[in-house]
Amino acid sequence: MKYLRQSINGLKHFVFPRLCPGCQRSLFRYEKVLCNICLNDLPIIEQTSNQNSLILDRLAGRVDLKQAFSMMRFYQGGMAQKLLHGIKYQGKKSLAIELGIKFGEIIKENLLFDSSTILVPVPIHPLKLHQRGYNQSEKIAEGLSKSLNIPLEPHAMERIQFHIKKKKKGKEARWEEIKNDFIAKSEDVNNRDIILVDDVCTSGATIEACANALNIKSVKSISLLTIAIAGDYYQ
Repeated sequence: MKYLRQSINGLKHFVFPRLCPGCQRSLFRYEKVLCNICLNDLPIIEQTSNQNSLILDRLAGRVDLKQAFSMMRFYQGGMAQKLLHGIKYQGKKSLAIELGIKFGEIIKENLLFDSSTILVPVPIHPLKLHQRGYNQSEKIAEGLSKSLNIPLEPHAMERIQFHIKKKKKGKEARWEEIKNDFIAKSEDVNNRDIILVDDVCTSGATIEACANALNIKSVKSISLLTIAIAGDYYQ
């Protein structure tokens, strides 16, 4: 039976090979979701303190954040874009969880949290959830919760507006479009230190809209974790 199972697994791997989303090379059995080469080549942002100045500068004057971290820099055609594309459009939920776990390991020594802290993923609209099958930010937060041992509240916020994706908009136009998209649930967020979790910060409009919805409630503080932060051209 053991040999039969091994033969079936070998045939499955041959017919449906597991490919690295970073380089499209077939993964070895010991490699989970990324090959070791891509894992070692991730464009990791050095975390030297409890606050990542890249993302704080992006949101300065718009969102009052207790702390903020991004794991990678995002550039067109770069590794971060390939990975996030795989998560959002190719069903790679396990990749989102593994990146969340790795991100948590990277920032564990610098992130400030206590018993009132919860992880709150940026929500997607129910129609988008139905189309995709999952919220990528929630999967990232699952990984963070595992590595940081911080409770996850996946339904603490809702997105109540649905937008058909159009061409890229400027920061002000993007803000006007989504500023009223989100609501927060008092029973989940009141008297809590909130750590928002998102896949990528571009213009920062989504984070600003989420923060405004949270600040209507009695939250203690808001922090932010994103897998990536887009290049300076989004400022």
